[in-house]
Amino acid sequence: MDIHKYLREGGNPDELEQHLMDLDSTFRFKCRRCGKCCKNQDAIIFTPRDIYNIAHKFGKSMEQVIEETSEVYPGRDSRMPIVHMVPRGPKNACPLLVDGRCSVHDCKPTVCALFPLGRVVWFDRTLPLEQQLDNIQVRYIVNDIDCGSAKRVNTVREWLARFGIAEDDEFFIRWNRLFIRTSSVMRKLEEAHCSPALLVVFWRSVYKDFYLNYDTSKEFMPQFLSMADQVEPLIRELDAAPIQRVIQTLEERYAKTGTDQ
Repeated sequence: MDIHKYLREGGNPDELEQHLMDLDSTFRFKCRRCGKCCKNQDAIIFTPRDIYNIAHKFGKSMEQVIEETSEVYPGRDSRMPIVHMVPRGPKNACPLLVDGRCSVHDCKPTVCALFPLGRVVWFDRTLPLEQQLDNIQVRYIVNDIDCGSAKRVNTVREWLARFGIAEDDEFFIRWNRLFIRTSSVMRKLEEAHCSPALLVVFWRSVYKDFYLNYDTSKEFMPQFLSMADQVEPLIRELDAAPIQRVIQTLEERYAKTGTDQ
């Protein structure tokens, strides 16, 4: 399945569901180390953990890594900050590819380590949002590929183990919960045509809290969980409140902290 086309075009969830796999599902693929997956890729999205790992490896700040490898923009549907890797040069290659080799092979972004698999969160869309997020399931798909061979049969479970990816990835689940909840608030503000200035300040605050405010000399996960524990109660409150109360709460919050977010 071409998951990138599906996401770009806002495909029907029922179509995606037909392609979902669980841990014991099988697929055929053997990597030939040709490097094709590192070129002409326009849909690599970094998570905060990906950025932290790269920054930690090279002794850089997370903001430096983003500036050197990516662009940041509001997601078309989510309206959330999206950190999108930008290919470079005549070969349209990943900026982390050096002399034909991945310079972050030992800490590569999870989306790269998973290839050719993709990973999605899945939930019952008929339930209220909070119940959906309390019952998240992780599912997998096989992306359309034009490299490697079909000589090896793998289970999803084996593939994850081979590349050190946790089956029960606490970060992935918690990150998606936080992302989806905050996206709900972001879209709520846009739909209410709130002050553009307030929306920009909120967006920038989310970007800094979610992607930048980490000390790369310390472990990532405790910092991420601490941030999520602080932010989620406010996001839950905003998502449940009438829109005028949301606007008032944010205006009061940023009046106290200043608007230079």
